[in-house]
Amino acid sequence: MKTSLFTVLLAAVLWTGCNKYYQPSQANAENLRVKTSATTDGSPHALEDIISPYRATLSERMNTVIGQAEERLFKKKPESNLGNWVADAVHNQALQLSKSPVDLSIQNYGGIRIPEVTAGDITVGKIYELMPFDNILVIVEMDGIMTQRFFDHMAADGGWPISKEAKYILAEDGALNVLINGQPIQTDQTYRISMPDYIANGGGNCDFLEDLPRENTGRLVRDALIDEVVQRTEAGETISAQLDGRVRWDN
Repeated sequence: MKTSLFTVLLAAVLWTGCNKYYQPSQANAENLRVKTSATTDGSPHALEDIISPYRATLSERMNTVIGQAEERLFKKKPESNLGNWVADAVHNQALQLSKSPVDLSIQNYGGIRIPEVTAGDITVGKIYELMPFDNILVIVEMDGIMTQRFFDHMAADGGWPISKEAKYILAEDGALNVLINGQPIQTDQTYRISMPDYIANGGGNCDFLEDLPRENTGRLVRDALIDEVVQRTEAGETISAQLDGRVRWDN
């Protein structure tokens, strides 16, 4: 019979008994011919012998250290250093991927899937845990009115991670004093905001964004984060982020 290489890799991950969720960033549609007798000869090790080389390769990839976290990065509303780092990292990558300006970047709170990244080694697998979904980084264009609506929506949900180019105050009736690059929102201005395509496609109750024009960077958000860590490491930097009041409650 013929078994796809992707199926073998998936089985390898599942058979490890590990409770971490990993997913390959890409898979080649190669076919592997397996003798039927290999799975029906009564030996419990027959399929394991076939899978083990692929498990080893995948494990090596996931355990590759790509950077160092200078401090513990944690997830919390309305603002956290992990949320700030993710949003800023995505923004840095969006600027590199697009030939046009990008005003700010946003990551939905629920899209960050682990509560913290501990200080020390950052592996490829850790970024997969942080961002396991195959969401593509897109840049959505919207006018000032829609931009304010988007910020009001985030405020109603207690605040989402946003890049340092923006700041606002959370209030019961929405987002107050929204500043983008130090300036209040202008109703007649077009803003280019990078985000996961999950949000642009209406996820997180953002159906009002579905029909807006967008640029598809073709890069997975997860891979953009890996690129950011690698670039920082090559520049001799560690990974860190600070709380700077970009999202805060009205006092």
